[in-house]
Amino acid sequence: MNIDVCRQLDIKYPIFAFSHCRDVVAAVSKTGGMGVLGVSRHSAEELAIDLKWIVEQTGGKPFGVDLIFPAKGLSREDAVDEALPEEHRAFVAALIDQFDVPPPTDGESARLYSAHMLTSEHFTELAHVALEFPEVKFLVSALGAPPTEVADRARAQGVKLGALVGSPRHATRQIEAGMDILIAQGHEAGGHIGNISSMVLTPQIVDIAEGRPVLTAGGIGDGRQMAAAFALGAQGVWLGSVWLATVEGELPPKLLKRVLGATSEGTLVSRAYSGKSVRLLRTPWFDAWEGEDAPKPLPTPLQGMLVRDAMTSAVEHQVDAVLTTPIGQIVGMMNKQETCAGVVSRLVEQFIEATGNLIDILED
Repeated sequence: MNIDVCRQLDIKYPIFAFSHCRDVVAAVSKTGGMGVLGVSRHSAEELAIDLKWIVEQTGGKPFGVDLIFPAKGLSREDAVDEALPEEHRAFVAALIDQFDVPPPTDGESARLYSAHMLTSEHFTELAHVALEFPEVKFLVSALGAPPTEVADRARAQGVKLGALVGSPRHATRQIEAGMDILIAQGHEAGGHIGNISSMVLTPQIVDIAEGRPVLTAGGIGDGRQMAAAFALGAQGVWLGSVWLATVEGELPPKLLKRVLGATSEGTLVSRAYSGKSVRLLRTPWFDAWEGEDAPKPLPTPLQGMLVRDAMTSAVEHQVDAVLTTPIGQIVGMMNKQETCAGVVSRLVEQFIEATGNLIDILED
């Protein structure tokens, strides 16, 4: 497409696929979109392995990496034990008993919220690993801004820097930090979100972006919504939830069935997952955290560490009352499993049809 962001990143379609699954990243990049690998669960060694695999699968097509740069974190695992209040431990223990959640078989798999992995230092190391691969053309910050040493190296290598923003205030900070591309993530999105819907947020970010490309995230699942994003001034769309239900997405069977049968009202926003506001698939576990007797969720990263064993075990053992995934309101339109290539093709075809309909209206 004749769009600035496509030229900057050397891609055919301005369709960005955020996923923790390397299969999704490779599949979308092979179609001409841009897969972006979320690496919040990676060690440096694992990241190098996954990036090499993606390069091999795509034949060297460009792709991106999504990181976080926390302002502060806990560097010692034993600091977690010191910081978790007994009231919260007792509440989680009661929920584990109520919903019959066994301990995770592999304790190492619960390291999603390990203390040493939630520091800016760790993600700086991951950024440098990513920058060893010439095929990585887009480095995205989902939280905070990359340190100067990372930003300077990326620019020297011609890598574009992007940032997710949930408000004009966030966008202003990221513009001051020198980000090249802004991703306006609306309240409809899955995962960590702000309070402004994408329909309202996108034009506000476009207006202050000073010519930088803006991508719309949140509530994007077909080409009609993609066309709407362009009408608001965006140059592309950033999708996360839709890839969860793809063939390449590798959701556990029970969770996949729940996702395909969910409605848009079947999500809720809770701080009980990580300590920050997260939109995810509703379950009795998270409803319990909304009760009058529930303690207030702890701040990040403590809340995630508090519940990490239960969240890991819920996936491993398919515990109905707990099993969930961060997912956006677009889940109500995700009623069948597709391939990643099929999603990209459908988006493009629907986009062409939607924009053609608008042209027809003007011509009449």
